[in-house]
Amino acid sequence: MEVHAEQLPKPPVVRGARACTTCRAAKMKCVGAEDGQRQCQRCKRANVQCVFEKHRRGRKPGSKLSEASKMLRRLEKGLNNAKSKALSIDARHPSSYQDSHPSLGGSDNRYTNGVRSHPYSPPNGRFVSNHLPPLNLPSYPDAASEYTASSTSSRTMDVNDDEDDSASDRTEDNIFPANFIQRERRRNSFFRLILNPEDTPASRPSSVRGSESYSPPPAGPAGLSDPVSAGTVDEELANALFDQIFLRLNPFINLFDPSLHTVSYVRNKSPFLFTVLIMAGCKFFRPKLFKQCQKLADEYAVQAFREGSKSVEVVQAFACLTYWKDHDDNRTSTWTFVGYACRMAVEIGLNRYIPHPPLNETDLQRLERRNRERTYLVLYIHDRSLSTQTGRHWMLPEDDIIRNADRWHEKPAGGSIRPEDVVIAAFVRLRRIAAETTEIFQGSVDMSWEVVLCNCNSQLTQWNETWHREMQQAGGLPFHFSFLNLFRLYIRLFTNSLALRESSNRATPNVQALSACYTSAVESLKVVSDFAKMNVLRYGQETITMMSAYAALFLLSLLRNSNTLLQLHSGAADNAYKVILETADAYHEASPASSSAAYHARFLKGLLANDMLRYRNTEKLAGAVRSPDSRSQRKWSSNISVD
Repeated sequence: MEVHAEQLPKPPVVRGARACTTCRAAKMKCVGAEDGQRQCQRCKRANVQCVFEKHRRGRKPGSKLSEASKMLRRLEKGLNNAKSKALSIDARHPSSYQDSHPSLGGSDNRYTNGVRSHPYSPPNGRFVSNHLPPLNLPSYPDAASEYTASSTSSRTMDVNDDEDDSASDRTEDNIFPANFIQRERRRNSFFRLILNPEDTPASRPSSVRGSESYSPPPAGPAGLSDPVSAGTVDEELANALFDQIFLRLNPFINLFDPSLHTVSYVRNKSPFLFTVLIMAGCKFFRPKLFKQCQKLADEYAVQAFREGSKSVEVVQAFACLTYWKDHDDNRTSTWTFVGYACRMAVEIGLNRYIPHPPLNETDLQRLERRNRERTYLVLYIHDRSLSTQTGRHWMLPEDDIIRNADRWHEKPAGGSIRPEDVVIAAFVRLRRIAAETTEIFQGSVDMSWEVVLCNCNSQLTQWNETWHREMQQAGGLPFHFSFLNLFRLYIRLFTNSLALRESSNRATPNVQALSACYTSAVESLKVVSDFAKMNVLRYGQETITMMSAYAALFLLSLLRNSNTLLQLHSGAADNAYKVILETADAYHEASPASSSAAYHARFLKGLLANDMLRYRNTEKLAGAVRSPDSRSQRKWSSNISVD
């Protein structure tokens, strides 16, 4: 008797109790894996590794949900209930991009030997060109010409003010830079000059800092216009501003690739991102146009949230809104915006790890894939940076793309390795070292903190040697080496401060940790001063300001404590005062192009003046041992002028 195939019973589908990371990201059933015993069908078809990870749902027992997390949950709920989908690209405005478009400097050729020209000079005309990173443009066809054939992209610090004063004054909280600075901010009025001051003009509506809520201006009309369409800037100025963004601003954030992010490409992909970048360029190079562009960027942010727009460009736009905030801009929360961008990045799959890209991948597809990966890695770095600053939990875990980031820079989209990609890969590793050390010091692991400290410092030394060599192979310039060194010194200062805190109950502090903290703080401030000599300090994002404030404050805290002061070498106090004053002068020189730099310069000088007065009073009353002598105090005091 013949049995038809359709009458045969279908084999049962075996679905494991858990799903692999690939199926979990796709939100599909994980079939055939037998709960991790075998490779599932989807991973087998895609020829990728089938990885099972434990769920990380929920919070740790006893932990409270922060206001930022509550806000993010409300944002997520609003997105799920949104009626309209992602913002469609307006094909009626395909901005044409001509390689021979004239620049503001009068030159007809915007590229010379594969490197973008920079016709837009800084305000004071001083710029050391050999310190600037080159753009390293490969000989690709214009990305905008291939844009229509490609698939649509799928994929600082805010002070912890939402806690009670008593909570932020707790010893265990004050080890984190944001809380450390916030405590001093209440003691010293000069801290109101940075980190989003509380005082606002009378004409502006009052707002409560620390609520970590987004209070944008009223939403504009449904059909928003980018700065070019609105007539705020013309295409010639937009091209010039993009040149300056890649020459001056992008080296600090390393988020964009000039061979992909041309004016026409970004404008067609996302008017929101285009507006945010034009806003950032106008902040430094066309200040009179900044407020108009900022208003447009705020309206686009409202529209993107309201309509639930999700793309890699929207993620980049929300991240860029936090990099170069005004000193008096307390409308937005870096923690909230970065958290929103992180969740969107995971939702659209930016964290997908592709160990073996397709062999038939076109140049544009490769550039866009690298753009998605780069965006997620930069978000991971920013997320861990905020966690280090505030002591809050991070959002992005260590998944496959993070664990394999050490070699990510070696797979560029067109031959040569970009120094910016080396910085990203190096910072991912650096943040992993910092997170590992912080978890051990804060956790209940029964381990000698001296051993942990020795291991951490050894890893940082090895990190410095490895990535110095990698940067040399990539042809990095002095700025890139200084940039790597600054963040290494900052992490070294923070991790050794944890060990210094552990030894605080002893009669004498740990000399190794104390020496590492002092030298790291001094050297990091010297690097910041070097940025001023390169004429790039004015373009640094908010994180650079926070790091210099933390280093200066930590140095002064060592000098205020008689136990630590006795352990420092002779002349340590004079040297500390000197480097802090030089850093303040460096920010003062950068102030014509950045109002935030002027406020930070006043803050540093005011902080230094207060401590100099405290030392003079201490000498008069008790004759402090090894405190700076009166001549050196008069020498440094004569140079301090708080405007």
